[in-house]
Amino acid sequence: MGREKACRMVSGGFTHKELRNWLAAMSMLFWGLIFLAWLSYPADHHYSIMSHTFSFLGSFEPKHNPDWWWIFTLAMSVWAWGMVPVAFYVHRRFSLISRMGAGVGLLFMLAGCAGVFGVALFPDARGNVIGSWEWTEIHEKVAVLVAIGYGLGILWHGALLLFEWARARFSGRPSLFSIARLALPYLFWAGVTGAGVVNQVNWAVEYERRKAAAEAAGRSIGSSWGESLNTINAFPLWENLSIYAIFAFLVWFAVALPAGEHKGARLDA
Repeated sequence: MGREKACRMVSGGFTHKELRNWLAAMSMLFWGLIFLAWLSYPADHHYSIMSHTFSFLGSFEPKHNPDWWWIFTLAMSVWAWGMVPVAFYVHRRFSLISRMGAGVGLLFMLAGCAGVFGVALFPDARGNVIGSWEWTEIHEKVAVLVAIGYGLGILWHGALLLFEWARARFSGRPSLFSIARLALPYLFWAGVTGAGVVNQVNWAVEYERRKAAAEAAGRSIGSSWGESLNTINAFPLWENLSIYAIFAFLVWFAVALPAGEHKGARLDA
C-alpha cells in the first residue's frame, strides 16, 4: 500500500471495496483476539456472559484473567483505532446532508472510539493507578463514554437521515440515501438495546418487590446484581449483548452507506 493510499484511507477516503476489506480485516482481528482472551481465561474461574461483564476478560485481578488480560487490551485497541477512519468515512457521507451535522456526528463517534481506547488502557481491576483513583474507577468512566459517544452518534446520524428523507420528500427530489437499507442496522441495534433497557428496568422493579417481601418475612436477600446472575435478568448478559450490538451496528451501518460522490440523485453502493 502506497503512502498516498494509506493517508487517503486513514482519513476516511475509502472506496466501497476498500471499506469492506478494512472492516472485514478489523472485525476478524478484533473478534479473534476476543476469542483468544476467552480461551486464556482460567477455566476454574468459569467465565460466562451470564455472570461476567465483557471487561472481565481484560481484568488482571487474580479471580479473572491475571496472566492474559493484555489480549483484551490489544483487542479493544484494534476496535478503537480501527473505527477512527470509519468515523471519518461516515462523516464524508453525511457531509452531503449537512457539514455541521456531520461534524457533530463525527465528534460523537470519535468520543466513542476514545472511550473504547480508554477501556483498553484502564482494565476493570482494583488497585490505585493515578493518586487515589483505582483502575476500575477510571474504567467505569471511560465505559460510560463509550455508551454516550456511540449512543448519541447512532441517534444523531439517524436524525440526520430522517431530516434528509423529509427534505427530499417535500422538495420532490430523490433522497441521497436509501432509508430502507439503512433502517435495518437501526432496527437491529434498537431491538437489542431496547430489550436490555426494558429488562433491566423491569428487574429493578421486581428486585425491589422481592426485597420488600424478604424483609417482611424476616429473610435476607442478596444484592440486585447477585440475585440476577445466571438468569435472563443478569446485567452482564445485557451488557455483553449491547456491546456486540454496537460493534455490529458500526460495521453494518458503514457498509450500508452509499459510496461515491453526490451526482444530483440518490447515492448508490
